[in-house]
Amino acid sequence: MGAFRAGNTISGKEGRLFLNGEEMAHIKSFEANIEKNKSEVNIMGRRMTGHKSTGAKGSGTATFYKVTSKFVQIMLNYIKTGKDEYFTFQEVLDDKGSGRGTERVTLYDVNFDSAKIAGLDVDSDALEEEVPFTFEDADLPQALKDGF
Repeated sequence: MGAFRAGNTISGKEGRLFLNGEEMAHIKSFEANIEKNKSEVNIMGRRMTGHKSTGAKGSGTATFYKVTSKFVQIMLNYIKTGKDEYFTFQEVLDDKGSGRGTERVTLYDVNFDSAKIAGLDVDSDALEEEVPFTFEDADLPQALKDGF
């Protein structure tokens, strides 16, 4: 087993994001989390409360540079027609300099919670839009190396 080196760290800039196979080149930041649902279980003779995992939920946030009206169109389509679209996100993390390999995470049944449909900012050099979302399943088709 080798030693961990600073060069093994992975730069967050060395990634790409795809929405239904289309590269979202205007991505600024992306984060997805799975949170377990837990029930509290009181156990006779114990002072500490126990916990039982009973399910999970997926949520996240993507921040994009404002260069398209895609998210405005998705939200307006929902309020005008009632059609609520679901998508697939694939995040690819690939820092060639780290020697750790490539990680691909796929999120299924992604549904956007909200989108800014209009905004101006005199102090902003580049307008951004933050898009929170939920997802219902995930896979790890390609993982980073475990050992050193």
